[in-house]
Amino acid sequence: MGKYDEIKMLELVKVEDPNTEGGLTLHFQENKTLKIKNVDGKLVSEFL
Repeated sequence: MGKYDEIKMLELVKVEDPNTEGGLTLHFQENKTLKIKNVDGKLVSEFL
């Protein structure tokens, strides 16, 4: 789970469901954003 250490213990501020791409966007404190979408039956996540 090291990939998600940068949002560990941060407060979730806003959720966009669905986002403009049809996925899910989670906005955290400190301007951390995590986008999650389904690609070919698998969940893909990306930090912005």
